[in-house]
Amino acid sequence: MGAGHYSYDTAMMRSASYAKVSREKIFSSRTMDSKMNPKDVIRECCENDEHPDTLPIIIGLDVTGSMGHVPETLIKKDFPKVMKKILDEGVPCPQLCFTAYGDHECDDFPLQVGQFEASDELMEKWLTSIYLEGGGGGNGGESTSLVYYFAACHTSCDAISKRGKKGLVITIGDEPNLPDYPKSALKEIFGGAEKDLTSAEIISMATKDWEVYHINILDYAGKMKITSNCWKELLGDHFISVEANSDTNISNMIAQIAVEHFKKQNAGTPAATTSSDNSYRPPQML
Repeated sequence: MGAGHYSYDTAMMRSASYAKVSREKIFSSRTMDSKMNPKDVIRECCENDEHPDTLPIIIGLDVTGSMGHVPETLIKKDFPKVMKKILDEGVPCPQLCFTAYGDHECDDFPLQVGQFEASDELMEKWLTSIYLEGGGGGNGGESTSLVYYFAACHTSCDAISKRGKKGLVITIGDEPNLPDYPKSALKEIFGGAEKDLTSAEIISMATKDWEVYHINILDYAGKMKITSNCWKELLGDHFISVEANSDTNISNMIAQIAVEHFKKQNAGTPAATTSSDNSYRPPQML
């Protein structure tokens, strides 16, 4: 996947057309789109003459509870600006894959996955195909590590396999990462799994080929100590908090993380690890 190019002007025109449209009409799916079913699929980020130097980026959106405001703001206002900042900073071939996660213990569709795309129209197609299930449960977290498992086990990216670069995963949410992922649940969602895994084990699998970040929204749940403690233990400085009701800050952070990741990957310096030492500092706001 990933043909075409990103046009900021046409993306802004479409974004303006969504401004007065309700969330329910934009995200009109009332069940998971069959094309976003992660079961038995591999999503590819391929390189060719048109895109010889790709940066695969996976964006994981929490679609439980009240978190639908994040994809709504992306499609109505911020996403074209995110892409403009990434491209203006010299990232030549970003290819984005939108994913949506919920709760594997409670939801009908705990993971949805799009394709890696380079064009504005196709990126937006997958974003608006997301089913805002609005589920979750009172079990102390969400299934964020399903996005990381998808990255580790269900993607094929030329930048990784052919050029030895790391891809980028950015998840966004406001709750802890559920700690346990039974083999039975992984098999039901992905179509195969070898054993039970913890969230830490899945992140370890993913970080072999991907830089993993989590943006925490400081609403009621996001401000709880259990949330920050969970993510700091899992990701160290790759856990970044932003104020609630500041979706533009979320978008700015996505762009900044992508730009700094690309520059590190192409400067011959080692990619940042998920250790919690003080040698690495998280990106600052644009």
